[in-house]
Amino acid sequence: MLKISTVFIGSIAAAFLLLPIAAQAQSVADILKKVDQAGNSDSAKMEVSQTVTTPSGDTRTFKMMSYSSGGQEKGLTEYLAPAQVRGMKILTLNNGDDIWTYFPKTNRVRKIASSARNRRVQGSDFTYDDMATGEMAKNWKGKVAGTEKINGVTCYKLDLVPTASGPKSYSRSTVWIDKTKNTMLRVEYYDLDGDKLKRLDISGYKKIKGIQIPMQYTMTNLVDGGTTVMKVLKVAINVEIDPGLFTEAGLSK
Repeated sequence: MLKISTVFIGSIAAAFLLLPIAAQAQSVADILKKVDQAGNSDSAKMEVSQTVTTPSGDTRTFKMMSYSSGGQEKGLTEYLAPAQVRGMKILTLNNGDDIWTYFPKTNRVRKIASSARNRRVQGSDFTYDDMATGEMAKNWKGKVAGTEKINGVTCYKLDLVPTASGPKSYSRSTVWIDKTKNTMLRVEYYDLDGDKLKRLDISGYKKIKGIQIPMQYTMTNLVDGGTTVMKVLKVAINVEIDPGLFTEAGLSK
């Protein structure tokens, strides 16, 4: 009996020694899926302000309406102000794989090529790749680097690289995820040469109809010192949205 018990206990101990290795291999995908689940809604409609501060200190503020459907499957951003950009639209489909823009002055719809996804949108620190967020679990993979605190909140620290369907503008990123709420608090992006490029801080989360909605995004360019702050002014979750908005033909209407 003693021999059997020793073997049994030894087997259990070995299993526990192996568990962290297996758990680590699964954990990034699991964590990113939980982030998507925490923040994705059937549909959303938001009024947003965006203030761009250049390295020299000049500022410019935009107002936009943002619509989404099917989590991050479809998205549309329409500029409301200032007058020079009013009516400009950015359409993202297939979890951000496809991006179109519409410019009212020329009445033209243009698909954004992969090589152009790293261009700044209206001089902000957000690129077309940033606007086409998509689902984290589909667009990123990597490993758990440990845990760290961000603003007093204990987070998973993840070292990630893009998947084949992920962003084309970055070689990798470091992401901090609130361990309790499964919300993303910070992202550091690295350019295609592997140099640190930008930091995104996400804050002011509100739980609306069970969905975690961040009320502020602050993108800091770590090269030139410029910043762009996006604030959610109004938000409606799981509301009816005309599906025609999320079509190439609908951009010019």
